[in-house]
Amino acid sequence: MSDEPRGHLSILIPGEPCAQGRPRFARRGAYMVAYDPLKSRTWKATAQAHMQRAMGGAKPMQGPVGCEVQATFTCPAGDWRKRAPRLRRWHAKRPDGENVAKAVLDAATGVLWLDDAQVARLDVWKLIGAQGEAPGVRLLVWQLGEVAS
Repeated sequence: MSDEPRGHLSILIPGEPCAQGRPRFARRGAYMVAYDPLKSRTWKATAQAHMQRAMGGAKPMQGPVGCEVQATFTCPAGDWRKRAPRLRRWHAKRPDGENVAKAVLDAATGVLWLDDAQVARLDVWKLIGAQGEAPGVRLLVWQLGEVAS
């Protein structure tokens, strides 16, 4: 297939990955308003700053886009080993991969692409980093070509 990365954009968002939180509700006069929890809002603002820097003033992508999200979490202190340091391994606990991806896709809307509905291919990896490895989200984005039959 011709949808493999060609001319991709690679972005590193340092810090502990954050999942999209459940919306919170507040009464504003006669209306109920939904808003993002503070943790999600803060993480998405940081992610957007890194994405804007990577775009370098370019306009958001149009058309179908492929995206790979690799979330690397901190190795817990209780897992550290002196003689045989822990290597990277799969992260099979909360937060859910789709909620981490949702936070990334929401942050990228308007910066990397116009609407997150443009993401036609999405791969999500959740890893626990090796001992001493810094946590972060590595984002790989590319424009999708025609699908070969």
